[in-house]
Amino acid sequence: MRDRTNPQFFEAIKADPHLLLSAHERALYEKDVHRKLTRILLPVVRGLIIVGIQIVRFIKRILPFTIKSHTLLNKMGVWFMRDLISPEALEYIIRHFQYESALINFVADNCSSEHVQRVDLMPTHVNQLGDVNGINAIILHDINIYNHVIDTGSHPEINVKERVPLDEINFSSLALPAIDTEAHHRRWLTLDIETSAYIMVFFLVLFLSDEEGERAALSLQFDESLMASLSNLTGDNYFKSLCPMKYTHWLRYHFDVVKDLRWHMMTIDYAYNKLLKIKSDSAAEANVQTRQEDTSSDISNNSTVDSEHANVAEAEDAVV
Repeated sequence: MRDRTNPQFFEAIKADPHLLLSAHERALYEKDVHRKLTRILLPVVRGLIIVGIQIVRFIKRILPFTIKSHTLLNKMGVWFMRDLISPEALEYIIRHFQYESALINFVADNCSSEHVQRVDLMPTHVNQLGDVNGINAIILHDINIYNHVIDTGSHPEINVKERVPLDEINFSSLALPAIDTEAHHRRWLTLDIETSAYIMVFFLVLFLSDEEGERAALSLQFDESLMASLSNLTGDNYFKSLCPMKYTHWLRYHFDVVKDLRWHMMTIDYAYNKLLKIKSDSAAEANVQTRQEDTSSDISNNSTVDSEHANVAEAEDAVV
C-alpha cells in the first residue's frame, strides 16, 4: 500500500498511462538522474555552460579566421562518453541516434517514392559516435535530417501528406540492433544525461565552426516537419503535438540550446514509441479480424454440414 500523503515524482512517472515510454526507458531515466551528484552539479554546469557557449560563439564570430577541429571533436567526444558519463546516459544517447534514423527511414519506406533516401546511421557502441566514414556522427546526424526534409519536398509524387492504409504501412524500420554500453567498464565519473548534454554541446560549440554549430542548433526545428510527415502517413495527430520548436523557418538564436536539445530528444523518444504502439495495435486488430473470419468460416462450414445432414435425412425418409 503506497503512502498517498507523500507521492513521489518518479512514482507518478512509472504509473502514468499516457507516457509513451517503455518501463525499461522510465527505469533507466530514473536511475540516471536520481543521483545526488546530479542535484549538485547540474545547476552549476548549466549556468557556466550557457554563458560559456555565448562567449565562445561571440569570439568565433568576430575572429577573421575559422576555428574548428573535427578530429578533436571525435576523440574528445568518444573519450567523454566512454569514461565520464553513466551507462544509462550513454544508452540514452545511442538510442536517440537509432530512434531518429528509424523515424526518417519510416517516412522513406512509406512515402511511395525512391527519391526520399534511407539513412544508415545506426550506432550500437560508443566507438561509433566519433568518426563515421570521415564525418563526425553528430554532424552526420544533423545532415541526415536536413537531407530528409529537402528530399520530401523535392518531387511532387512523394506522399508525406496523405494517410497510408494501416495494413499497408511498412514498420520494418522500427527494428533496431542491440546497444552495448560497456556497463562494466570502469568510469572516472558517471554524469547523468542532463549534465553531460551541456558539456557535450560545449564541445560542439568549441570544435565546430560557428556555421556548423548554428546548423546543428537549427536542425532541432525540423522536428515539426518530421512529425507532420508521421502524422499524415499514419493519420494520428498525436505526432503534431510533439513539436516544442514551432515555426520551422524562424531563424532562432538559442539561449539555452541544451534545453531545446533535450526537448528534441524526448520528442523523438515519444514518436518512436508511438509508432511501436500503432504497430502493436495494428497487429492486434489484424489478429481479431482473423479470428472473426475464422469463426465466421467455422459457422458457415457447420451450417453447410447441418444442411447436408438434413438433406440426407430427408432423402432417407423419402425412401422409407
